[in-house]
Amino acid sequence: METLTDEQLVAICLEGKTEAFAVLVKRYEKQVYSLAYRLCHDYDEASDLAQDAFIHIYQVLAKFSNDRKFFPWMYRIAHNVCINSLNKKKQQLLSFDESIEVKEDSNTRAHQPEVKAVADETYGSIMAAMDSLPENYRLPVILRYTENLSYQEIADILQVPVSTVETRLFRGRKLLQKKLASLMERRDEKWTVKQ
Repeated sequence: METLTDEQLVAICLEGKTEAFAVLVKRYEKQVYSLAYRLCHDYDEASDLAQDAFIHIYQVLAKFSNDRKFFPWMYRIAHNVCINSLNKKKQQLLSFDESIEVKEDSNTRAHQPEVKAVADETYGSIMAAMDSLPENYRLPVILRYTENLSYQEIADILQVPVSTVETRLFRGRKLLQKKLASLMERRDEKWTVKQ
């Protein structure tokens, strides 16, 4: 079953063979968990949200149309389930998972406390900049640069034309650059004063 397409697995699942849905869950659990984590920023809650998303996807699987691609359809549902759940709990939405890692290599300076502190602060700056982007720019930026989705896939997920995705990505990048430049200037001033 691992070699079947998503659409074939959906058809098999709709025939009553739930093991086909288990293959879909295994195939996309990391992406859905990553989405949930970016929205809530809590490992345990992200796990619960991802599980809720897959339960809901399974419940509405009969509505899937085979003339569409499964991933954008599934991702859109997962996103909506997570947002709705978080809105019910009235929590602040966050949207960017850890994309910066300091490589722990004995031959690098990564073990030095000041290098780790700068890396942690840089990550915090990126998080703050991402979190402050308006939702209509934030989600396309995340889908493009953390999920590596094509413009067409993003358009399918957001249910907007590709030209809208291009515009939102352009504007989102510009806003992000401006916010990061400001945050990095403040960080550099802070570290210069400390030394």
